[in-house]
Amino acid sequence: MNSIKQFIVLIISLFLYQMVEAADTKFTVEPLFGIETALVRYPEPSRYVTRSTYGARFLYGTTLLSGELEVTEAQSRKDYAGLNQKVEDKSQRAALGIRSTIGLGNYFGIYGRLGARASQGETVVTTAGVSETHKNPLQFDPYAGAGLQLAFASNLALNAGVTLIQNDESHYDSQYTLGLTAHFGKF
Repeated sequence: MNSIKQFIVLIISLFLYQMVEAADTKFTVEPLFGIETALVRYPEPSRYVTRSTYGARFLYGTTLLSGELEVTEAQSRKDYAGLNQKVEDKSQRAALGIRSTIGLGNYFGIYGRLGARASQGETVVTTAGVSETHKNPLQFDPYAGAGLQLAFASNLALNAGVTLIQNDESHYDSQYTLGLTAHFGKF
């Protein structure tokens, strides 16, 4: 936990330094929609599910180095007919990190991102009509990702990315997203 706090302080420090020093800063908004595989802990044993995720990513800084804030929500439902059981899982998340984009001509670019994500939610397990709710505690996880960007106007671009999130010592969630970028500020 101490290393996560140090990492967040480092990210915030880099972001603030970059804001002061950068002359060509811009604010970017990316509505997101995606598919992810995520570890669901209830009912035991834990298992991976594929579910949809949606939210928004906000970037501020230069193309080469930006601070990012991402807010997403994910939900899934899995029915186990043989067990007469239904499992509904919902997670709310906020991620803070940095992103660097490298242009490959006028229309293409690649980006890398890393940071830490806070996550919490609940799982509702219904067995034979009886529901049991499990609150998932607040959890902090590091993440790293990469993606492609296709610009189709001076202030609009389409993004496709993948992010790996370490959810405990030996498991990783993967998140695949599509986003539409809109820039505000200097270009």
